[in-house]
Amino acid sequence: MDTTRRTLLSLMTTGFFVPAARAQEPLPTLRNARGQAIRFADPAPVGRHVLTGPDGRTTRLERFQGTVLIVNFFATWCPPCRQELPALDALLQRETGLRAVAISVDREGARVVRPYLAGLGLKRLPAFIDPDFRVARRTDEATPQDPFRLFGLPLSYVLTPGGRNFGYVAGAMDWAGPAARALLDEAAAAG
Repeated sequence: MDTTRRTLLSLMTTGFFVPAARAQEPLPTLRNARGQAIRFADPAPVGRHVLTGPDGRTTRLERFQGTVLIVNFFATWCPPCRQELPALDALLQRETGLRAVAISVDREGARVVRPYLAGLGLKRLPAFIDPDFRVARRTDEATPQDPFRLFGLPLSYVLTPGGRNFGYVAGAMDWAGPAARALLDEAAAAG
């Protein structure tokens, strides 16, 4: 199997795939398919977003402001997501001054997300559903003004305490590792 085909197959099976032809603006060159952190040169406010829980209750994303916030997008069919969600939950259990939310983009919504989350046994990580892509936009439908553009899963955006989009992590991240710590510390310092 040639190198290009092997790389593409590897990216697709890890849950991280960037359809370059559909990107509306240039995406960074990817070094690998796992946990690549990208910082935005000019962090912009993310605006107002209503989050819907698997139980149908709603809340606003702004409710989580005031500290660094990780906004993680996942799907029940994504193998790396199954590992990343418990890692984010563990991070929240040991870190103070940090918040995170997980948002499912499964089209089947709460029907598939509720049992999936129950099976993971998360203790601190609040989860929401976005089956209609109202919070996140698929890259092929996004505009440059959309703060959360999905071009692969898992995908985590890191917000400053003031609600600015500091950057993102493409692919599964080692949230206990030094690269994650540096990204979170820089986001905190950016206010």
